[in-house]
Amino acid sequence: MRFSPVLAAVAAALLLAPSPAMATAKAAAPAATEESDREIVLAQLDYTTGLSVTFTDSVPSDEVGMVQTGMIGRAPLIVRDDEDTLLETYLAVTPPDVAVPQRLVEDHGTDLPAELQRRRITSEPVTAGGLTAPASAVRSGPATCTWSIFGWTLWHDDGVPGLPAKAYSTFDFGGFKQKIAESYVANCTPPSSTSNLWARHRIYYRNIFGNLVKHFEGIVPPGFHQAVTKSGKIKRHRTVSYDDGWNADPACFTCLYSREGRFRS
Repeated sequence: MRFSPVLAAVAAALLLAPSPAMATAKAAAPAATEESDREIVLAQLDYTTGLSVTFTDSVPSDEVGMVQTGMIGRAPLIVRDDEDTLLETYLAVTPPDVAVPQRLVEDHGTDLPAELQRRRITSEPVTAGGLTAPASAVRSGPATCTWSIFGWTLWHDDGVPGLPAKAYSTFDFGGFKQKIAESYVANCTPPSSTSNLWARHRIYYRNIFGNLVKHFEGIVPPGFHQAVTKSGKIKRHRTVSYDDGWNADPACFTCLYSREGRFRS
């Protein structure tokens, strides 16, 4: 896979995060020995703005996902139409010469987009760089810690000092199982800050045994933002949890991150 500076920054933040912060994170979600899906990268796309977009497949849940990561103010995020499948989003944000992952085609189901007739479909991982997202697909305006990427949300917490770790679940919103979980984090801590001042979001689902299984974990470095979608064909109970590397300490008055998300079918 081609080197991505954005993914390298995310990985560095994870490796340098201090263990006390990891211990505090237990307040928001299950602890270290938690069960996790295996993530398979379907496509790694890098844009000229510095935005990194990864499409994934999760095993054994059989769900697909999309992760966007970039620097606040430099890398505007792609905003998906609520009605689009991840295949339709992929086709909208890649040029015709970039191959299409077979798994996204399978997940879309019948009534395939006509554009697929002009695209090469592959079962191999796709890598592409130097891309430009169409202006119609990019969120306009600068991201801030009061900013929202989704058209509607079930939760939104502005970035303030001392924002406590928290988890949101489908049980908090009527108790209905849902097919899709979406989450956004903007780490508004100054970009020059040390990498241990990360913000984190994790996405879980309940399996047939009632156990929480981790779908995704994202460590967002200072000055970065990240949006995640996990989408399946089966309605499940789902949870999104949030915490940070400064242990929600209000004395760190420049340590700020906002969070928002939703569950939907």
